[in-house]
Amino acid sequence: MDSHSNLMKLATLASTSVALILIVIKTWAYWSTGSLSLLGSLLDSMLDGVTSIVNLLAVRYAIIPPDEDHKFGHGKVESLAALGQSAFMIGSAAVLILNSFDSLFDQRAIVKTELGIAVSIIAIVLTLMLVAFQRYVYKRTQSLVIEADSLHYKGDLLMNLAVIAALGLAGWGLLWIDQVFALGIALFLGFNAWQIGARAWTELMDKHLPEVELRVYELVTEMQGCFGCHDVRSRQSGPAIFIQLHLELDATMPLAEAHKVGDALEKRIIQEYPRADVIIHHDPVKSTPNGLQPVGTIKDESTPNSSTPQ
Repeated sequence: MDSHSNLMKLATLASTSVALILIVIKTWAYWSTGSLSLLGSLLDSMLDGVTSIVNLLAVRYAIIPPDEDHKFGHGKVESLAALGQSAFMIGSAAVLILNSFDSLFDQRAIVKTELGIAVSIIAIVLTLMLVAFQRYVYKRTQSLVIEADSLHYKGDLLMNLAVIAALGLAGWGLLWIDQVFALGIALFLGFNAWQIGARAWTELMDKHLPEVELRVYELVTEMQGCFGCHDVRSRQSGPAIFIQLHLELDATMPLAEAHKVGDALEKRIIQEYPRADVIIHHDPVKSTPNGLQPVGTIKDESTPNSSTPQ
């Protein structure tokens, strides 16, 4: 198992551990204070716990090397896990919105605000440590699951700050502030869910990667002996990127030399994208008065057309 796989496993284990700790302390704080903002934060941590376990299983499957039945690998399971995470987040936001509107009419009392603030500070410290580690892992693996999880925990930082503000103001008698902050947290959850779901859907539908394809064109122009390229295609599956292109080379170039040029280009692309799977098709072209043309489309005027009557 490579270092990328180990990092991804460690990141999901760390996420699961943090989520479970936060669920325990936030449940205690919610039952002690009755704060809806804390309930929103608790629901979010419960969501984190469920999705972290799903992500842990997804990563363990996604890092399995390609096999006879899955020759492109198992990376798509990361997108499915991220899409499921998005659905859970939307459900959590809906529950919080319903509770917020109910509480606006009920005006529930909030007690022991100091306890809620203390728990939120502990949550911020743990979350900061986790996000820093996830950022380190994502830079080295480009894992969609890790990125989605990290984005969610970054939102948790703002959420915990909002809880502290809501509890602080509620302690001064402004009880309605708690419900308003809870609604804001719900909207934030919904926005994060949309971002994660859209990214996962894009990957599942094999949407091309325009920045990658543009960079491939640039690398081809920098390669000596290349006339250009066409039909560049790209897609992503988990941390892996698949790149295909037709490389235009001089038709008079020997086959062995053409393969050397293609191999050099492949190595250059992999330097830019270490987890890329690159397929290059070599197309022979000739320079004509009309520009570069594939060999098969060039008509030799000196050769009689076989279809012309003699």
